[in-house]
Formats: sequence, C-alpha cells, structure tokens
Amino acid sequence: MSASPVADDMQAIVMTQFGGPEVLEARRVPVPSIAADEVLVEVAYCGVCRHDLLTRAGAFPKINLPIILGHQVSGHVVKTGAGVADIAPGMRVMSMIYTGCGGCESCTQGNQALCLDERPRFLGEDVNGGYAEYVKVRADTVVAVPDDVSLKAAAVVICTVGTAYHALVTRAAIQSGETVVLTGASGGVGIHALRLARLLGARVIAVTSRESSRAGLEAAGADEVVVAPDLEFARAVKKLTAGRGADAVIEIVGARTLSASIHAVRNGGRVVMLGNVEGLPAQIRPAHFILKEISLIGTKSCTADEVAQALAMISSGRLSVDVGEALPLARAADVHRRMEANEASGRLVIEVAGERGAV
Repeated sequence: MSASPVADDMQAIVMTQFGGPEVLEARRVPVPSIAADEVLVEVAYCGVCRHDLLTRAGAFPKINLPIILGHQVSGHVVKTGAGVADIAPGMRVMSMIYTGCGGCESCTQGNQALCLDERPRFLGEDVNGGYAEYVKVRADTVVAVPDDVSLKAAAVVICTVGTAYHALVTRAAIQSGETVVLTGASGGVGIHALRLARLLGARVIAVTSRESSRAGLEAAGADEVVVAPDLEFARAVKKLTAGRGADAVIEIVGARTLSASIHAVRNGGRVVMLGNVEGLPAQIRPAHFILKEISLIGTKSCTADEVAQALAMISSGRLSVDVGEALPLARAADVHRRMEANEASGRLVIEVAGERGAV
C-alpha cells in the first residue's frame, strides 16, 4: 500500500569508482521497487560517518559498483510490501545497518549483523543506501522513531548511541562502580559512549590526543581526561587507578591505540574493540592476554531492541545526541571534504526531505 504517489525516478548521489569526494556524483535514478517483505522510505536525513569515507576511498574493494552510500537513514514510510503487516505508511522510522537471512538464531534475536546463514548485507555497500530521496529496506530492519525524537537526531543514533550501547551494556557488561577507559573519546561514538557509561554508573577516563578536547569531555561528564598526543596513555591510566588498571577499555581508535589499551586494563579486565578508524592491522603480544587473563571482545553493531532502548533514553531526556549541521543532498561531497579536514562540529548529516512528512 502507498501513502501518496511516488515518482518513477529520484535524485541520488551515486559512486561509480573509488577515490576522493569528487567521485560522489548527483544523478537521476529509478525509485526502488519493493518486494513483499520490504518497505519504501522517503529519506528525511542520512547520517555520515568515517565508515562512509573509508568506503568511498576504497578500503572495502569488494563492494559492487555503482553504489549509493548511506547506512544511517531516518525518514517516513511511503509504501509497504504485500506481506508487511505491522508497518504503515506515514510511520517515522530509522534503519538498521545490516540485513541477514531473517530466519536464523541471530536474526530472530534481532542481531542481523551476525547472521549465521548468509553474509549480512550492509546498507549503502551491498545494497543502495540513503544518499537518495528514497531507500528500500526489509521491514524487519526498521525501528519506529518516537514522536519526540527528531528525525535529524535519529539519523545518527545507530552509529553513535546504538553502537555504544551494544559495546558497553551487551559486550562489556559494564557495572556501576567500574572504571572504564574510552579511546577516541571526543569523537562522535566516543562522546555518546562517555554519556552512556556515566548513566551506567561507571567512572570514566576519557582519552584524547588533543588538549582542545579536554573541556568538552569534562562537560560531557568524564571523571578524568588523559591528553595523549602520542597515544601512549597506559601509564597515566595506571596512575589514576593506583596502579591497578581499568576494569574495561572501550577501544574506538583501533590499531594505533590497541597496545596501550592492553597495558591500561587490569588483570582479568576487558578490552572491547569497537572501532578501527584507519582500517589498519594491529600487532599484539599473546602473552599479555595469557598472563593477565585479559578478554579481547569484538563488537560489530547493535540490535533492533538496543536501538529501541537508546531511542527511549533519548526520548526521556536521559541521554542527549550530538548532531551537527545538515547539508542538502547535492552537497554530499562537501560533507565528506569537511569531515576529512576535521572541520565538522558534531555529526554532519545529509538533509533530503527533512522533518516534513510524506503523507
């Protein structure tokens, strides 16, 4: 069923080759046709993160080109497939990133990123994403957005609050009173992880490479801030914890700080790998894990239930979302340029239809 007539074609930003921001080309393309288990969403906003920049630059060369980027989508449902019963045109929704088989144990538990029966499809890489006026997604990969949460904020929730929630609550199992170190704490994921860790009752040591980030991290609730331009912060963490080390480290930077994270965590502690911003390989010594009984825990994305929990926290005012400037779809390449030059304050988003409804 359809809420309102949808045109045959749409404006989109298409990538036909890897390279700089200039490879993002504005084109008219057909509006996607939906299957019985899919919905068509008019894109309100599409969040942009560092993963988009890595994809565009060719860090994941197995992607089939051409492709429309964009995995953080919010908008209004305008059409539903014949087999969709619980989603109606006009609903305010946001998308999950991954689509799995839909029937395996992981998928039925809401974690399609870990599908057991097929390789999960990544929105904006394996299938066309949200740098467009419309996007089609399978119905079981959308989450309803509460009326008091803006669609602009919803467009960055999955890669900030949702990812942080899965890392801190589900994977690290952070308990009140524990000491948590966050690397890359001043970034988009880091600042939201910081706020969430404080809500969980943790003591937070925020690590940043820039002195200019100190005030913002303190304002966000960090108990201590370690400024480490050389990214060597383990000794400072040990000093702040009376030589014991942190109970957990949420590793957002990745390869460049993993060694310091391993040295900063206590015996029997946890290092949770949330990000690897440069996509680099890392060298680690197995002896550290053996002798200290450190757990190295991966974390990939989040579940639909976790996103719903995050949205509820935002709706209640317990958790705030940092979202920066919204630029029009035609300026997608400018968004990438500004992010690469570190000129963005808060998460930049691409504005397509905006907050207005399609119904």
